[in-house]
Amino acid sequence: MTPMHGVEKISHRWEETRLISDAPEFFQKLLAAIAGAQYSIDFEYYIFNADDLGEQFIVALGDAAARGVQVRVLIDGIGSVLDGADIARRLFDLGVEVRIYHPLPWLTSAWRWSRDQTSWLAQLFTYLLTVNRRNHRKLCVVDGHQAWVGSFNISVDHLPVDAGGRGWRDYAVFLAGDGVHSLSQTFELLWSRQKAHFHRGFIARYLSNRSLSARRLKNRFVVRSVEGARERVWLVSAYFAPTARLRRCLLRACRNGVQVRLILPGQSDVFVFPRLSSYYYHELLQAGARLFLYQGGVLHAKALLIDGFFIVGSSNWNHRSTLHDLELDVVIRDAAQVKELESLVETDCNDSIELRAENLPPRSLGARLWYLFRYWM
Repeated sequence: MTPMHGVEKISHRWEETRLISDAPEFFQKLLAAIAGAQYSIDFEYYIFNADDLGEQFIVALGDAAARGVQVRVLIDGIGSVLDGADIARRLFDLGVEVRIYHPLPWLTSAWRWSRDQTSWLAQLFTYLLTVNRRNHRKLCVVDGHQAWVGSFNISVDHLPVDAGGRGWRDYAVFLAGDGVHSLSQTFELLWSRQKAHFHRGFIARYLSNRSLSARRLKNRFVVRSVEGARERVWLVSAYFAPTARLRRCLLRACRNGVQVRLILPGQSDVFVFPRLSSYYYHELLQAGARLFLYQGGVLHAKALLIDGFFIVGSSNWNHRSTLHDLELDVVIRDAAQVKELESLVETDCNDSIELRAENLPPRSLGARLWYLFRYWM
């Protein structure tokens, strides 16, 4: 594939990568990295809850700030609506810099933690206009050379049931080396409200969509990658309601003889999505795709495996990720990591029920109704 116009051609390889799907391992290693931070921590999560797990992170981030580490925390106004304002106040008292991205207009207690320090009327107007624009990213960068990107939030929901969680299924990637600097820059631009621009590694190693041009390039890269697949396209998505363009590229891959697999939730934390997603099942199965509904808990992972590389991060195949929300994903081309993700997806397929076209009932009325609202989901 030829480089995108305006994007610098660089190495496609990260210096060090490690795929993580075990929630206790992910949180243990992230807490250990925070405890060992020497200079800086940039901590950005859509959901940050003040549950048992969240309390551990509040303490760890506060301890880091107390020993002189620059700690910056950015959470979303809807994702962290339950505890966000309280967490922000507590972290601030511990010496942490905190911001809430687009607080809900009616939750004035969260306004002081936003980035807008204008009159209350101007802030109200701003938050009303931006209520649909969310920061769905999940990123932690430690000392500028270690990073964690994936679908884990700071919530006990991701932990196994026997550990007090809900057993959500997620994927994440640990990254190390000089290439992490580009991820630090995506955080810096968002934190400081600077104009978004491309950094080394965009498209080649990571995908971000803060600006309209970056969003278009990211979406074009995904579509062209799927259309250019020769052997396989395996998609794992927690919330599946693709745009017309994404749906067409999947159908085109099926017609080209590519092995297309979709691993979707059998149960979801967002009750409308199984119904909405079912609207798309008939045409995909009839085109030759294989469709698996995960039964091992709530599937919350987001990954796209195409031939010899994969994309993993916060993006779903829905209208929100494609058109509205801020997302961050990384592109991994390491052969060993590709093989490991392949094994994880195979395991999840084995923990799923495979749907077949001949056994599908007609589209339900609920599916048809929710399809009318797909643009907002």
